[in-house]
Amino acid sequence: MTVPQGLRSCLAIAGSVLTFALLIERAGLLPAVIATVVVASLGDAQRRMGRTLILSVCLAAAVWLVFVVLLDQPFSAIRGF
Repeated sequence: MTVPQGLRSCLAIAGSVLTFALLIERAGLLPAVIATVVVASLGDAQRRMGRTLILSVCLAAAVWLVFVVLLDQPFSAIRGF
């Protein structure tokens, strides 16, 4: 059974928001952003996991740089560290 592309995209975006909400306090900022990008990429039928992982790591680094370093927000990069 295949899911229509429009529904698949909507479910992936909703799932990525939920993933971020569940992981930001439990795992920290970097794992939450990486998992969010990976879950959101599931909405694309032609995704490439290698590109997705590179994008997620680069985005996580950029988010950390902007929010933690430049804006001095009290986010834990990785929970426990």
